[in-house]
Amino acid sequence: MKLCLFNVENFFLVNGPNGDGFKKPIDKIEWIARTITEIDADITMMCEVGGLESLELFNTKYLNSNYIAKLVKGNSERGIEMGYLIKKKFAYSTEHIGHAQDSIEFNYHFELMENKSRAANDQLPVHRFSRDISELRILKDNKVELILLLVHLKSKWDRDGVDFNGKERRKAELKALVKTYNRLRSEFNQQVPIIISGDLNGVAQKGLQEPEFDDLYDKTDLEDVLEVINEPHEQRLSFFYFAKDQAREAYQLDYILLPKELHHLVSKEDSGIYLFRDQYGMPLSYPKENYQRYALPSDHYPIVATLNFL
Repeated sequence: MKLCLFNVENFFLVNGPNGDGFKKPIDKIEWIARTITEIDADITMMCEVGGLESLELFNTKYLNSNYIAKLVKGNSERGIEMGYLIKKKFAYSTEHIGHAQDSIEFNYHFELMENKSRAANDQLPVHRFSRDISELRILKDNKVELILLLVHLKSKWDRDGVDFNGKERRKAELKALVKTYNRLRSEFNQQVPIIISGDLNGVAQKGLQEPEFDDLYDKTDLEDVLEVINEPHEQRLSFFYFAKDQAREAYQLDYILLPKELHHLVSKEDSGIYLFRDQYGMPLSYPKENYQRYALPSDHYPIVATLNFL
């Protein structure tokens, strides 16, 4: 089974739900379609999709309707959702579940302080995931064989100036994600592997992780597929940004995190960061200049995990 995680960056083929959002340029849509076709994953997990209509249109117009599109609307204020493209030839059935209404059991410091001055019967605001946990269950003969949890955690944009770099909110979302992961592991008596994937919007590499990601390694047995295949750190970069002074910033923000029982089933030769190809099918090196980055179809690179499983 081959999985692909791909943040497709503001992937609007039609206007957003409120008439906002801008449409992705056609040349970049076509490039993303080529990339998905080249990777040929059984399941492509996508972040920043501009709604189900965009995903279905992409499938029919650019992918020859070779996939089943699944998307449950989450909490994104920008209309960037998480969705799945599942090959029609995939031999298993699926069940799609959203967690957008789950509380992340978090409040900002100013909310806690304000609450002290309120009447005793006042309640604190309830906060939920910035987007969702998009859960896909893979079934054979109505039995769950594998669970995918796709996420897009809080970004570092602190619009209201209440949470520098979004760290506290992102930490709370990560804790709630880990809690959901462990609850499902327990619910299925540790017999069903669960994979967490997504744009974590921070550095979560084992041993180098920012503090908000500590629970990944303290409270689960999950490990990044790039760590499992011992990929050199310079080849783990999935996101590039060029500041106003043209200085390049590069990070791994995207992860496919595997439970321990799947580690030995990973095909190293067919897993890792997928470099974009030119029109001749030749891999392009990472961007060194701003114009090279903006010529790419997305600001994130796809990550592939191929497992000798299912």
